[in-house]
Amino acid sequence: MLASSAYAFVPPTCANQSLGTSCNMSSDPCSMSQPCLNLATCHINASLPLGYICSCVSGFSGVNCQIDQRSCRPDSSCLYGGTCNETSNDTSCICPTGKTGDHCQNEVDICSTINCQNNARCVSSFGNWSCLCTNPTLYSGVYCQIKSSSLVTKEIVSRSLSAVAIGCLATVIGFIIIMDVLKYFLNIDPVEGDLRSLKEKKRNDRQQKNRKKKFKKSKQPAVALRFHYVHA
Repeated sequence: MLASSAYAFVPPTCANQSLGTSCNMSSDPCSMSQPCLNLATCHINASLPLGYICSCVSGFSGVNCQIDQRSCRPDSSCLYGGTCNETSNDTSCICPTGKTGDHCQNEVDICSTINCQNNARCVSSFGNWSCLCTNPTLYSGVYCQIKSSSLVTKEIVSRSLSAVAIGCLATVIGFIIIMDVLKYFLNIDPVEGDLRSLKEKKRNDRQQKNRKKKFKKSKQPAVALRFHYVHA
């Protein structure tokens, strides 16, 4: 018959409030729970209810340094990738290229210095700009300054027709001015002879017509005489 024996576990007695079978675990609250946050330092203080106290870094407060009081927090109001810059007196946003404003909320107006041609419109985005041509088939280039060959041809034809029309109008006006100068300043009427000849011709035509009318009226119809013999 085998004899049975029982073994009882007896925990070791550890110094310095250590725990564990090998006395390698600390029982102080700073080591066990690590309650201090945001890079704070935990100090054991048995006189306090929690048994510890947290030394917070600048900008944090609270029992466990859990309250973020920094002006430049990760969720700060700097928009579009702006960086918060904290000084001793105030905070400001360092905006990325193309953005401006207290919170980097505004677009930099780069187009104020860009001269888009041929009624093109300038648009800007994050520090870049471009000219939107009114008709890409007629205009091209960075500033929409290059005209298509068809548009150049149309403009040449239009200018030529305009020049011809202006030339004809200038000739007529010049002729009228010359005639007025000759007539009213030099007492020379270049058309007086032509007008006199025209009046003379009209008068001769009227006289000739009157003579023809008189001739027709004076002309008597021919009378035929016929004799008859009478027997007595």
